[in-house]
Amino acid sequence: MKQVARKTHVLTIIMVVFMLIISSCQPAAPAADDAGSDRYGGNLKVGVASIVHLDPNDVNQYGLNEVVQLFYETLFDRNEDGDVVPLLVKEVSQSDDGLVHTWKLHEGIKFHDGSDFNAEAVKWNIMRKIDEEKPMGSMLPISSIDIVDDLTLEITLSRLYTGMYNILAVKTFSMYSPSFYEEVGSEGIKTDASGTGPFKVDSYTPNEKLELVKNDDYWQDGMPYLDSITIMEVADANTRATMLEAGEIHVAVGTSIQSLEQLKLDENIKVLTGPSSRHYYVSMTNIYEPLDDKRVRQAFNFAIDKEGILEAAFRGYASVADVTIVNEAVNGYSPADTHPYPYDVDKAKELLAEAGWSDTDGDGIVDKDGEPMELILRTRKGAVPGDYETAELVQGMLLNVGVKVEVDVADTASFLAELNQPIADAPRYDMVNLTWGTFTGDAEYVMKSYVSCDAWPPTYWDYSHYCNEEVDALIAKGDTVPTVEERNEIYAEILDIIREDAPTLFLFNGLSTIATRSEVNGLYLDPAQTIWPVKYAWLSK
Repeated sequence: MKQVARKTHVLTIIMVVFMLIISSCQPAAPAADDAGSDRYGGNLKVGVASIVHLDPNDVNQYGLNEVVQLFYETLFDRNEDGDVVPLLVKEVSQSDDGLVHTWKLHEGIKFHDGSDFNAEAVKWNIMRKIDEEKPMGSMLPISSIDIVDDLTLEITLSRLYTGMYNILAVKTFSMYSPSFYEEVGSEGIKTDASGTGPFKVDSYTPNEKLELVKNDDYWQDGMPYLDSITIMEVADANTRATMLEAGEIHVAVGTSIQSLEQLKLDENIKVLTGPSSRHYYVSMTNIYEPLDDKRVRQAFNFAIDKEGILEAAFRGYASVADVTIVNEAVNGYSPADTHPYPYDVDKAKELLAEAGWSDTDGDGIVDKDGEPMELILRTRKGAVPGDYETAELVQGMLLNVGVKVEVDVADTASFLAELNQPIADAPRYDMVNLTWGTFTGDAEYVMKSYVSCDAWPPTYWDYSHYCNEEVDALIAKGDTVPTVEERNEIYAEILDIIREDAPTLFLFNGLSTIATRSEVNGLYLDPAQTIWPVKYAWLSK
């Protein structure tokens, strides 16, 4: 084992939040005098659009992250305020130069298969993410991981990196049982699991339901309250709302805006809302004609009446965005002085004409060299509030400037799987209607996984296939400065370039929403990950 003779000190963030561990990360068993015994028991039924599979290491995805936190846990987590706090790690210290981090783990934790959670398991999980180039693994500048003892690791970084704990709190860094993974393999882990979480997988029927049962050996005293959880896959958002009203489910995730307004009128239902990093946007494939022309992309942004869509489809549950992917809920966001693309049909038509597109035959559709502009917009329907409604409204607004758009409604379960592959292998799309949540709460995640030239699928999620070498150079420069404040100044430059390049339609910043029966308690919304931690939930009797 390598010896490091450097003085260590406890991380600033850990010094602040470690005192909150008991309340934020290790809920104690409720005392008898607060009716705690009445919190225990029951089966919670949750309706979601889709789960996809059970392997968060393989893909970092909003709906999947919400579900896997019930049976997997990460080394670090986020509390109700969005702060990063230790979870499976008990204590953190670092060297004076910030390059060597020492983690001490909680003792006595077992995976669901009975194997020990220890330093070997942590090293195996992190190195697999890095070695197999799994999502976000390349973001960690780890040069070595040394095991000091069964519950202590020493992590050495190749450079100073302020974002490591934000990354490690994302569910894609869930801790798997190495022995279980070796037993079931990369395909088996998609339908079964062995983590350290409060619930265990009992059965999973893809595209139907996931049955979870209480982990009686869970390491956090007094948790969980529930005996079991049933996650039901219900593709249609309105159907989920109807099931909630009828009492067939306790929690409805991703209901339509119209349904939320109706549900608010029901005294047996609670609608929770909160700040969110979720961003609504439409990717434009920058490598295909005509969207390889910046003027066309800018024209599309001017053509969209964003306030009109907000009023028609979101009813106050979102706000207009001035750039793609990041918003005020994300560290590293900087606002534009004025919105770069106010609604301006004349400006949109002017830019299209400048790019060579005009209606030469009077059919209402612009054309160039005899070819009309006809594009495909892929979308889901009911996966998140307002998704299909937004696609239809965008279709109509682009038609107003002479662009014919076909809305292709994709199957929710396969939507992202089809996109997360080389574009030559994916179904044809010119535009994709999407939402994005910045799971780390920090803009670095966005810069490296969405606007970098290295972020094209299947590596990351730049469905626009945007690439600007000046942006890449600034991202790299941001890695070299010593403070987050200096990095954010560089990121402000990047955001201004992106506003000019318009790789996507800049649409909205959403609110986190979730609807529950009135007997459901203990849920909260994490602004960074738009996650509902039902592991802390309990049912009133």
